[in-house]
Amino acid sequence: MFQPLQQRRTDDPPAWKALADPTRRAILDLLRERPRTTGDLANEFPVSRFGVMKHLQVLVEAGLVFVRRRGRERWNHLNPVPIQQIARRWIRPFEGESPQRLLRLKAIAERLPGETPMTQTKTERGFRTVDVQLEARIDAPRSRVWGALVEEIAAWWPKKFYVGTSPVAFRIEPRVGGRVYEDWGGGEGALWATVTTVRSGEVLQWVGDLPAEFGGPGRSITSFTLKSEDAATLVQFRDSLFGALAPEVEQHMAAGWKYLLDDCCKPWVEEGKQPERPESVR
Repeated sequence: MFQPLQQRRTDDPPAWKALADPTRRAILDLLRERPRTTGDLANEFPVSRFGVMKHLQVLVEAGLVFVRRRGRERWNHLNPVPIQQIARRWIRPFEGESPQRLLRLKAIAERLPGETPMTQTKTERGFRTVDVQLEARIDAPRSRVWGALVEEIAAWWPKKFYVGTSPVAFRIEPRVGGRVYEDWGGGEGALWATVTTVRSGEVLQWVGDLPAEFGGPGRSITSFTLKSEDAATLVQFRDSLFGALAPEVEQHMAAGWKYLLDDCCKPWVEEGKQPERPESVR
């Protein structure tokens, strides 16, 4: 049965309220281009700096923006995950072929004279870039989190993220040129990426290919930056992708890495809790 409207509103995510204000939507548009300091954002609007800060606080509380501090500067970054969740819940279930046909007809009617139409295939998988940025706070020293990332990743890498049928482990070789790979034993496996940057205990970056079955073809630059926060560690994650990417790549990558950080790595480090893993992984 349908709930009364008033009751349903109590279940609305905070992102709804945040997106209702045009100034906040304009802030998100600016952050889509690149991260900006609070001062940079304040210069873009006629309201006071204090007013912009109030808007930013609403966006932070809604999970749409996260903040990184560099010295005295406050850098604001876009987190697209809540918007993707809204789209998955409220937009995609209502999509249908008829509305899509009307939208395509509208695009054709509004196309400038002489402009070449894009085929549906190119529209769905045209060249695009995606930039996923996430943060996770883990209640453990930075050395412990680094060890879990580069030495113990097989302990918290979940079953559904393996591509092999009987893998031995997921491994990272923490050196420049090292492999990020799925080990199947006997020299067999699947290479995910190659390590390009290592600063022990602080920075790990790798570059790999994104095959068609995962939304490519494309390239992916993945990085982890670890920062100490008292007795805890802030893990700043970024995955930059480019190529002939499928439209849903950003949503899947953001959701997947959020799951790996929040539901797999963090519980392993803090509680020794392991997700479901293949029986072949020891």
